[in-house]
Order: sequence, then structure tokens, then C-alpha cells
Amino acid sequence: MKYAEGHISGASGICAFLVVGMALLAGCGVTHPAEEADEEDSANAERIVELTEEQISTVGIRIGKVESRQMSGTIQASGTLKLSPQNRAEITSLVNGLAKKILVKEGDVVRAGQTVALVENTEIVAMQKEYLVASRELALAQQAYQRQENIHAQGAGIEKNLQQTKAELEIAQANEQGLSLQLRQIGIDAAQVAAGRFSNSAPIKSPISGVVGEILISTGSFLDSETALMNVYDNSAIHADLNVFESEISNIRIGQKVDLQLFDRQRTPLIGEVSFITASLDRESKSASVHVEILNDKGGRLLPNMFVSASIHCEQTECPAVPDEAIVMDANRHFVFVSLGDGKFQQTEVVAGISQQGYTQITFVNPPGTDPSVVTARAVYLESMIADHGEEE
Repeated sequence: MKYAEGHISGASGICAFLVVGMALLAGCGVTHPAEEADEEDSANAERIVELTEEQISTVGIRIGKVESRQMSGTIQASGTLKLSPQNRAEITSLVNGLAKKILVKEGDVVRAGQTVALVENTEIVAMQKEYLVASRELALAQQAYQRQENIHAQGAGIEKNLQQTKAELEIAQANEQGLSLQLRQIGIDAAQVAAGRFSNSAPIKSPISGVVGEILISTGSFLDSETALMNVYDNSAIHADLNVFESEISNIRIGQKVDLQLFDRQRTPLIGEVSFITASLDRESKSASVHVEILNDKGGRLLPNMFVSASIHCEQTECPAVPDEAIVMDANRHFVFVSLGDGKFQQTEVVAGISQQGYTQITFVNPPGTDPSVVTARAVYLESMIADHGEEE
């Protein structure tokens, strides 16, 4: 690989650089794409700088190939601790009524199926009464059908009567099963009701195990299916959602190790593992959410919405890279200058990835062709020429 020679050094070099730079700004050409392109294409067009061999040598511009390098490193990200929907519950009542009793307080640990409150309503008693009647009717229907079946077996029965009692039995069974299911849904034991033991209140149970968060009601509050009583959180299943920018998301893989640090740095750092990556980017931040499972802390000291910073350990991989000096930024976008030959250089947008040992991974937004040559040193000078030309216009 050959590079154009000539470097500016020392005090005399700086003075010479300033003089030459002014001459270059007057003598070099900056051209734009054809005017036929529409306004949007023109605004985003990649611009071209043209220099003489003398100018290239004097400024110290070097040209080289995009290298293939083995790179690994860490990606810095931040985010918050989260709970998946299945690990948090908003408890409501299936029955309208008044909160008769609240059986837990904020911070209590509860298990799945544990009663956390009682709701009182006269309809609850009416439902139990209706079920008791249905259970008695089912017993009578079973006896009637059994009697008809015995008579029919002796050859003395009428087929029509047997079929009628069978139909009545099936209706009684369906009615009893439906009412039994309704009682089970509101937490009342149908067997107790069938035995004549009624309750004037229904239990409200937690659907998951966890810790009681904020309690949103008081004793005597009116409850319905749209009123939340309290929240329960299973913090043992907490995970981290990290925001990773689009330029780095291609380097993230499921299974990569992650070091997490809470805002309170006195705590022991957390160790995690990438478990999945969302398939879409946030429109505003241009970042994707990376889900990290926490491996070394399953206790209750971690809380949802805690802020975390993270280092994601990327695998070593072979990727196209250029020296850091080859990359310039303009309006939060990354560019390199591709050599077109004859002293012409085209500003070309790239996506920057991992940076390591003075090199940065790049991916061309619009590939300029196979095996392109790029400016590897003093690219910032070419960028300044384009900026100065833009100001003159």
C-alpha cells in the first residue's frame, strides 16, 4: 500500500500549513452531484473534493484500503430495570361490591392464590342460593333418570319417558356446572355451598407470587372489574432493558455477557446475559431495546425503573475497519472520503461500529464498489474544505 508523502511538523510546518491551506481553499474544487436530482437527493448527496498532487502531499493526506481486522470490545449502553407483563399483576375484583377487608399491606410478600382482600355484595349470597337450588335439582334429575332406566331395563318403561328424563338430567348438569364455575371464579367453594354453608363475601386473590406494591383502595371502597385494588411485583424476575444505538446493534448477539452497574455504585456490579433483541428501532432515539437477563441477583433489592449503565462484551469478529482519523462527523452522521483517482475524493456516509486500538469498524451506507481506497489520514482537512465551501455559498 503506497501513501502520498509529505508531513507538516514543527512551528515552520504550522505556518506553512496555514499559508498552503489558504491557497488550497482558493485553488481546489468542490463539486456537487447533477442538478437533475430532486431536492431531497441533492440535500443528502455525497460531495466531492478535488486536489492536486502537490496539495495532497503538502497537507499530508494518506490513502489506503479498508482493512479486514479482528476486532472485539465492549459496547456502552444505559437503560432501566424492567418486569415483563407476566411478572407484574394489577389485581381487580370480578364482583362489584364494597371492600370488606384488606388483608395485606404494602411491602408484604404474597404467594399466587393468596387472598389479599374480601369484597361484600348481596349478589354473592344470591349466586350461592342459585347454585344450591341447581345442585338439588340435579340430584332430583339423577334420581328420576335412574328410576326410568331401571323400569326400562325391566321392559315395562316407555322410551319417550326415558329420553325426556335424560334430557332433563343433561340440562340440570349443565346448569349446575355453569353456576359452579361462576362460584369458582369469584373464589367460593361450590362444595361448601352445596352443603348449605354460605358466605356473604368473596375473596380476591393474587394471581402471582411477589411483593405488594401500592394499595389503591381503602376499607369500604366500591370495587368493580375496572378498579385496581393493588399491584403485585415479582422482582425475582427483573431484567434490564438497554438502549443500543443502530450503529452498534449489529454487533449484539444473544448470549453475550453484560456487566451492569446501578446508579448506586456502592452495590456489587450485576452480571447479565443478552436474552433477546427487539426487531424495531425507536424513531426518535434511533436505538433498539436489548433485553438482558440478570444472573447473579434474584433477591428483592432490585426494583423496577432503577437506572443502570452497562458494558456489553462483544465477540471477536473479522470486520471492515479504517483508522479513527479516516472518519469525520457531520450533523451526527459518520463519513469517510473515498478516492476516485486523479485527486478526487468523494464524501461517503458510513455506519461506525466498534472502536479498538485506533481503528473503527465501518459499514458503507451505499457501498462505493469493491475494494475502495479511502483517505486514512487528514480526512478532517477535506471535511473542513467542504464546510468552508458551504459557508461561502
